Amino acid sequence: MPDSILALMEPYHVNEQHLWLTLAVVAALAVPLFLARKPLRHWRHERQIRRALRRLGARSLHDISLPDGLGGEIMIDNLVLARDAILVVDVKRFDGLIFGSSTTDMWTQVINKRSYRFPNPDRLLQAQVAAVRTIVPETPVRGLHLFTQTAKFPKGRPPSVLTLADIRKQARRPGPDDIPRDLHMAWEQLGASLS
Repeated sequence: MPDSILALMEPYHVNEQHLWLTLAVVAALAVPLFLARKPLRHWRHERQIRRALRRLGARSLHDISLPDGLGGEIMIDNLVLARDAILVVDVKRFDGLIFGSSTTDMWTQVINKRSYRFPNPDRLLQAQVAAVRTIVPETPVRGLHLFTQTAKFPKGRPPSVLTLADIRKQARRPGPDDIPRDLHMAWEQLGASLS
């Protein structure tokens, strides 16, 4: 080949090298981001849940075990000291459509046209609330299921279900001064029973 033709092709060769180098850099950045998408999404959901729990009450306890009143123990995701009650908050990380009511034995989750049945979570929540009430019997205790925003209830939500969007609509987080003294005392009693 004449030298003049090689001289004309030289810039294309350099540009091709730059193109391959650019593609290698993009791939080196894209692969870790692609692999990290699920952990990042999990981290984001957990952060949203923590924020929501803080907004519900002045104080909270997480992943605790209480006597169940029958000689055993029962695990509770979250206890929250709210303005008017101690809340037992069971976090549900469900995607898709959820169908269920407080009176049905089984609830259904639908994802991509496939359905999965699971026991009514209210049964366990009632047992958790009862365990708290055995320690602080004169205190109002309520149970709630906190569903992430990836769950939808097209036929309506049971009264025990709360979503992250519901919590965002609440006014402000209650401070220690917003909690009645007897509720503070019950919270302290509950905390002492954990030791």
